[in-house]
Amino acid sequence: MKGICLCIISLFVSISLMGCGSNVQSTIKDYNDDDIAAIVKGREITIGELRFLYPDEKVLDNINGFVKAELVMQEAKIMHLDVSDNLNQTNKTMLTLSQKDTNDPTEKSNREFVDSQAQEFGMEPEEYYKKYLETTAELIAYINAYTQKMLGKPEVDKEDGIQEYNNKANDLLNELVREYENEIEILIK
Repeated sequence: MKGICLCIISLFVSISLMGCGSNVQSTIKDYNDDDIAAIVKGREITIGELRFLYPDEKVLDNINGFVKAELVMQEAKIMHLDVSDNLNQTNKTMLTLSQKDTNDPTEKSNREFVDSQAQEFGMEPEEYYKKYLETTAELIAYINAYTQKMLGKPEVDKEDGIQEYNNKANDLLNELVREYENEIEILIK
């Protein structure tokens, strides 16, 4: 189960980073949280939803990945996929991640992100972090359920099994985006 969770986390990270190569010069600082950033099959995604998960300077870089994750979540719901076990396992795994002060640069960076976002949303850092983990765990659970339904379970015993699975999953998700491209509108750039 740990291998599957790691696979899905790496898949989610790759999805969330899909837009990182963008040459977008705009800024979202001029937008309000309730402004619509994108519409995916009729569901409006607000700037506030994106700001909750990403700092302002990263929202534009991650909007395509979030749109893809939203599309997958909608498809999984249409297919009536049960994500409860996956959600419980993902929540347990993610809620145990460390948020203590440390000299590790990655953990310091994570802590700075949490503190900054908590302040931005008028929340205590622990409250923000818990909500952030719950939100990302839900996305991961739906992505996991959808990819496993469409591709089967990853072969975590093979040395390159996770990478191979992630490549196939990314291809699957890109195809899903192409299938619904007429029902996806990104309003900020």
